[in-house]
Amino acid sequence: MNYRLVFSISLFSFACVSGLAAVWAVRQSPAKLAKWEPLPRNILFGVILAGVDLAWCVPESHPLVPDGMQSWLIPLAVASLWIVYQFLDYIFSRALGGFLILFAHYLLYASFAYKAPLAPLLSGFCFAMGTLGIFFCGKPHLMRDLIRKISASRKWSYSFTAIFAAYSLLFLLTGLLFVKNT
Repeated sequence: MNYRLVFSISLFSFACVSGLAAVWAVRQSPAKLAKWEPLPRNILFGVILAGVDLAWCVPESHPLVPDGMQSWLIPLAVASLWIVYQFLDYIFSRALGGFLILFAHYLLYASFAYKAPLAPLLSGFCFAMGTLGIFFCGKPHLMRDLIRKISASRKWSYSFTAIFAAYSLLFLLTGLLFVKNT
């Protein structure tokens, strides 16, 4: 597997997602709140993203688990996914928080391992992304409140549009410079 290619695809993919989030934030209005407010509690998208999170965590946990228990990791991940589906509220918000934490860790590690350009600046953005993920995991209703504020206020909408656009531009620029230097 070409890990440098995976890293560059990750940079470009997150740049696209951040750009879409910027477009979403600038287009929000109080009339669209009813459509987006239930997103943090969405069960289907939450379970899918939680499955992605668990699939990412299983190979990462191999060094931590004793050899005799390695075969339990996948069944435990499936059981965890079922428990999440049955008992957890705000599944999407929590799963997004977990994904942001995992992705920030991956980007931080890979940016310094592959000597990516703009790695010091990227590390600050990864710190902010991981911190937001921690908040979404610990207080998942904050995602709903954030959607409400972005929909209700132009100041919040423009602020988050600028933040998402900054992420998009940084990740796009880092990806272009990384591919050029590779």
